Amino acid sequence: MSPKKDKKKGRNALYFLFRDGNFLQVLRVIIFALLCVLCVVVAVSSIRLGTLAVIMTASASAVLIVSMAVKIFAMGTFHRKIAWYVLDSLLLIVIAVFSGWRVSIAIHSSYCYLIYALVLSEFYLSAPLLRDNFIMFAVNLASYTVVYTVSAVIHNEFGSAFDISSEYVLALVLLVLHFIMFNFAMALSRKNKQIEQNLSELEESRNELLRAYDKLEEATVIEERNRIAKDIHDTVGHSLTTVIMQTEAARLAVDKDPEEAKRQIAAAHMQAKNCLEELRLSVHLLSGRNENISFKQYLENILGETAGLFTIRSKIDDIELTEEAERFIANTLREGISNGIRHGGSTAFFFELKDMGNYVEMLLSDNGSGVNMANFREGFGLSGMRAKAESFGGMVNFSSEEGEGFEIRLSLPGKYKLQPAGEKREQSNED
Repeated sequence: MSPKKDKKKGRNALYFLFRDGNFLQVLRVIIFALLCVLCVVVAVSSIRLGTLAVIMTASASAVLIVSMAVKIFAMGTFHRKIAWYVLDSLLLIVIAVFSGWRVSIAIHSSYCYLIYALVLSEFYLSAPLLRDNFIMFAVNLASYTVVYTVSAVIHNEFGSAFDISSEYVLALVLLVLHFIMFNFAMALSRKNKQIEQNLSELEESRNELLRAYDKLEEATVIEERNRIAKDIHDTVGHSLTTVIMQTEAARLAVDKDPEEAKRQIAAAHMQAKNCLEELRLSVHLLSGRNENISFKQYLENILGETAGLFTIRSKIDDIELTEEAERFIANTLREGISNGIRHGGSTAFFFELKDMGNYVEMLLSDNGSGVNMANFREGFGLSGMRAKAESFGGMVNFSSEEGEGFEIRLSLPGKYKLQPAGEKREQSNED
């Protein structure tokens, strides 16, 4: 086996050994082994104290070992061990009394508090609350103190008060330090386990969030593609149908009314360019590319396509809007110019886009023949324009009089405005 595999196997074995549950069980086994050794030592050392001392000490030690084995290897939960802990406390009193039977407790008490410490250690490992640990510690410390005091009285050892007090204080200090250190370590271990569990749950939540985000992103992409496909179908299909109708009308009028044929051809030309531009925009959106020009320049380019054939005046504020809002205004401009040429015979247009603070207003007017609004019915393009404006939370109004041209006034809420790039740079420099 290669050294790398040996190291990996060793790391896996250490990880398995020092996992929280395994490590605590290893500690319990070590405590059990030490307890067996100490109980044997106490039982053997009690032989010279007499038959009663040997019987009681050995019996209590044996039962204590069995109790510890049952708690470690058979009992799974703390609540099932409670009765055994009560038995342990009684056995500890028996061992403390009879291991010093008719002998100075100052000499033999060290074994007792070591056994106390081991039994308490297993309890600290199993108890879920610090309160339980403190109760067990207080009860056993009190019993140890009572046994120590009674033994000192029986053996009339108060004459050697210094030896008695120093031995008791040493035991007391060791048991208190044992309680503090053991419970601090257990609290730290539980807190670390809780942190690991929280980190694991956080990681799982993060993974679920990423999976949900990926699904949402995929659904958003599909929805956007479907929307673009619908736009292509509705707008481009309508535009191509209109171009066919206009060229057919121009073909029929070319001999009888050349001027009308020119207007129809100009309108068809404009409609075809609009259709091409719509296709270009859709391709840009699908490929994730945007033209590196401002919205104002973009609108001026649209007007420039018509400027050679018609008179165009404009007043455009430098506003940046969301992509969908900009596309809607650009499509409205193209639709309005195309309708003016096709239906009203317009030769001049005025376009205005203004930032009104709480809203953005667009105005397009022409000098066409106009219509009687009393008998006016919105066609496919204008009805779609109104529905789209309402979906933005805005509104669109159409006004006209016969012989006075046609006017489109569109308003969109200010929430679709974006901060211009120039202002962003200036603000960044100020910060």
